[in-house]
Amino acid sequence: MLRPLVVWRIAAAVLWIVSVACLYEAIERGVTAEESHYNPNLTVSDKLAIQHVTEIADRWFTAGWILQFATAAVLSFGLKSPRMVRRIFNSLGIVIAADGTALLLVAVIMRISR
Repeated sequence: MLRPLVVWRIAAAVLWIVSVACLYEAIERGVTAEESHYNPNLTVSDKLAIQHVTEIADRWFTAGWILQFATAAVLSFGLKSPRMVRRIFNSLGIVIAADGTALLLVAVIMRISR
C-alpha cells in the first residue's frame, strides 16, 4: 500500500503532465487559428470557424494553467516540513516559468516550420 505522501506526489505529477498536454493543445490550436487568419481568401464562415478555434484554444490554455496551480496545491499536501514547502514552491515556480518558456519556444518553432 502506498503512503499518503507518495499518493499526493503521484497526483501532483499526473496533474502536471495533464496541464502540459492542455497547454500544448492550446498552442497547437492557437497557431492553427493564427495561420488561418492571414489567408486573404477567407469567407465569413471561415472567420467564424477561426474565432471558434481561438475560443477553444483559450479554454485549453485556461485549463492548463489552472492545472498548473492545482499541481502546486496538491504537491503541498505531499510535504511535511514548512521549510521544504517553501523550497518546493520556489522550485515549482521556476519549473512553471521554464515550462511556459519551453511551450513558447515550441509555438515559435511550429510557427516557423509551417
